[in-house]
Amino acid sequence: MSLTGLRKHVRILERAGLVTTEKRGRARHCHLGPKRLDDVSHWIEDYRRFWDASYERLDEYLETLKEKEGQHGHGK
Repeated sequence: MSLTGLRKHVRILERAGLVTTEKRGRARHCHLGPKRLDDVSHWIEDYRRFWDASYERLDEYLETLKEKEGQHGHGK
């Protein structure tokens, strides 16, 4: 990755509040922003629960369809 590309990515992370940077001499030091990472972690966990529940409902629905198919003799 080029230095320009890296800087662009770091700026995006800064704007999102996920990292902070400070200039020390010629170098820039990046630090994680733990509060923002907690926010992201909670958001991801909420969506994980949502999708887990959705897949469980889909599994139940498909199982119901299989049972109905078996009752009506539409199996193989």
